[in-house]
Amino acid sequence: MKNLKTKKKVWLLTRRFPYNKTEAFLESEIMILSQTFEEIEIFPTENKGFKRKTPSNVKVNPEFSISFGSKTKRILRTITSKLLRQTFWKYRKKISNLNSIAHLFQFTSSVITYYDYFSKFKFEKNDLIYTYWFNEATTALAMLKQTKNFKLIARAHRYDVYEGQPGTPVFWPYRQFTLQQVDKLFTISKSAKTFIETNYITNNKVVISKLGVFDHKTISTIPTNKNTTFVSVSRITLVKRVSMIADVIGLYAIENPNINIRWVHYGDGPERNNLTKTLPNATNLKIELKGNVNNTEIYRFYNENPITAFINLSSSEGIPVSIMEAMSYGIPVIATNVGGNSEIVSKKTGILLSENPSKDEILCALTQIQSGSFERKTIKERWNKNYNAEVNYRLFAEELSNI
Repeated sequence: MKNLKTKKKVWLLTRRFPYNKTEAFLESEIMILSQTFEEIEIFPTENKGFKRKTPSNVKVNPEFSISFGSKTKRILRTITSKLLRQTFWKYRKKISNLNSIAHLFQFTSSVITYYDYFSKFKFEKNDLIYTYWFNEATTALAMLKQTKNFKLIARAHRYDVYEGQPGTPVFWPYRQFTLQQVDKLFTISKSAKTFIETNYITNNKVVISKLGVFDHKTISTIPTNKNTTFVSVSRITLVKRVSMIADVIGLYAIENPNINIRWVHYGDGPERNNLTKTLPNATNLKIELKGNVNNTEIYRFYNENPITAFINLSSSEGIPVSIMEAMSYGIPVIATNVGGNSEIVSKKTGILLSENPSKDEILCALTQIQSGSFERKTIKERWNKNYNAEVNYRLFAEELSNI
């Protein structure tokens, strides 16, 4: 990789990054991109809460979030727009209930807001607009690209790829059009690429670009036979099935009264209150709900504590960065076979459960992991080969510089 920075400017459209603690996986990527491009300007839709540090040549523009957050103005602008009428007519056969009506209205409103705001800029022909999510932002810029001269690329994860799955829209409007207009679409998994190409378009625009995490130069130690620690990291939502993790670990504690069991969960969400009301209770079980924290706190925990396994029981996924983080410490993973999980969890790195596992299936996996049959050095090697941020993001940055 060349040390010289390209003069191409990157316009990065995010949801909240660098605000709040979401989109944490962008923290690693922005470090590499800032070393490749002279100027990066970030446009988040929200600018509230904790603001993370960014490199000196990365500017954060909070102006767009004001337009995006002006709900009354957005509604008035949308209901009087020609695009809304066109959208409802185009997708009239997909309207089956109030949720589909709300989805079309919200989607159109967001597209209009992005389009109106970015249409006021004069772009240079080498400017690169990068929407971190393959959503309304990409569609709006695809429409704008018909009259403006810039390059457009997007990443595609999970929510912004799949349709009709838990936690995803029933359908994505204007998908075919958007795919025709983007210069490149970077999916984070083979599963996502296959879904898009099977359902919409097959060309050389859709490429896989894996996410990654940096190496912390440590391999987690194995707990003693009398102690075990399970870790999970996710939002507490129905899709993430954190309550199932709690239930199964509770059963595991009852079946193994001679083992001191600790379950630590990082993350918060709308189902937290329901989760706390139904937490299992056993004398040999300690539960710690840590809430939302900076990634550095999770890394500190991995550095300082022996970890038995990382658990992810989601009903829908892309490829979780949280799994990459655990594997970078050599920690075995238990995960459901959804999204791109099968691309990261193998027989040598952990246990891939069925898409909708029974509690008995999960209990068997916990028992197998407890036996200590997984080689942690091998797990870390698998991470290093596929999900090392230093490698993946430099390849990604190089590809962007050549667009």
